[in-house]
Amino acid sequence: MKFNVNQQDLQQALSYCQGVIEKRSTLPILSNVLLDTSNSKLTITATDLDLIFIHQIDNIEVFEEGKTTTVSSTIYDIVRKFSSGKKINFLLSDNKLQLESEKSNFNLNCLSPSEFPLNDENFDDNQFSINSKSLLKLLNKCKFSISNDETRHYLS
Repeated sequence: MKFNVNQQDLQQALSYCQGVIEKRSTLPILSNVLLDTSNSKLTITATDLDLIFIHQIDNIEVFEEGKTTTVSSTIYDIVRKFSSGKKINFLLSDNKLQLESEKSNFNLNCLSPSEFPLNDENFDDNQFSINSKSLLKLLNKCKFSISNDETRHYLS
């Protein structure tokens, strides 16, 4: 896998992932993001087994297609420190993901993408639209009943 991507686009996508990724996970793969390059697109996937976040970045330079997973918090911290608007070069070799931009060079450990828990569902079949103000109004009406107890997450 080898590709180039704009720093701002990648930083925005990875910041969205931070809200989905489990902070204290018993499965190491759940703290990773899945990076998949194909057809001049980078697809970033994150999950905590309850939520699945999928984001596509279009018009990237793909030299070699492939997929891998790496630790979300680590790659996010690195990418946000790069200069805004610069290209970041990615190269996967020997289960190491190399990030390079300007004079910086990082090597991240990767886990096999086959371990990443993904459903083969077609998410396009399950779409609906709702006005954002209507959704906010509905959420505000029921937020009083949300539990603050972290041990019973299903009540929140």
